[in-house]
Amino acid sequence: MRKIVTKIEVQKRNNERVNVYINDEFAFACSAELIYIHNLKKGKEVDLNYLKEIIEEDNYMKGKNYALRLVEKNYKTENEIKEKLLKKEYSEKNIFRILNFLKEYKFVDDNKYAEIYIKEKIRKYGKNKIKYKLLKKGVSEEVIITRLDNISKEVEYENALKLAEKKFEVLIKSENNVKKIYKKLGDYLVRNGYDFEVVNQVLCKVIDKDKIFEENNLQNKKGLSINNNSVNNKISKKKEIKNHENIKEIAMKRYNIIIKSENDKMKIYRRLSNYLARRGYNWGDIRKTLDDIL
Repeated sequence: MRKIVTKIEVQKRNNERVNVYINDEFAFACSAELIYIHNLKKGKEVDLNYLKEIIEEDNYMKGKNYALRLVEKNYKTENEIKEKLLKKEYSEKNIFRILNFLKEYKFVDDNKYAEIYIKEKIRKYGKNKIKYKLLKKGVSEEVIITRLDNISKEVEYENALKLAEKKFEVLIKSENNVKKIYKKLGDYLVRNGYDFEVVNQVLCKVIDKDKIFEENNLQNKKGLSINNNSVNNKISKKKEIKNHENIKEIAMKRYNIIIKSENDKMKIYRRLSNYLARRGYNWGDIRKTLDDIL
């Protein structure tokens, strides 16, 4: 059966590439440049197999050059390159070839990427946040954990302490309630990826807990009220209880999974607190929930 070009259309997402239809059916996509080189036009008879081989190699070369331009600008993960190539509508076969080329010549190396990323971010993020960010970039959990294990608890603690001290200096300019400062600082560290153990150690170092109890006792003696409106206070309390119950329900489900493979109470505590932190709960709520469960 004769192979006749019946339609050539420019792609919507990339006007440098076209879709070619043979005998009224989609046949292949290629660069617009190839259309001119091979003088392809509507009504022309073509050797489809030969043409596909040329186009396949052309697409591979163009995809490879595009990928090299990407890594020339800044180092990227294998998954980031793949996503970029998919958006440009390169075939799975060519993407596989391109990634193999990049890995062979060390233009892409997720292990090296994780090492560089961790060195850059460890001063302002805890291990939890770094792990989350790298997972989003497509780096395997095994690679991430291996690299993060090289970061000692002491280094993470010192970095968290420096961040907390800077944040503390900012907070005391607008807040004089020690209990609120304690809570805000804890939430800040959790959001930045530090686990419960590190957060607790840092808060004990930066803020004197005795001041919190002293302030609370002083307020009680003076008969100060947090909210003079008893109705609003009851509503607020109900919301707080409901929120706590929701967090506790989620935590219990995770707890029942963890205890199937772990019986060390401290490890369970740490894993459960990290899990809740990744879900976005604040440090105060996490602490209260874990105290209830464990």
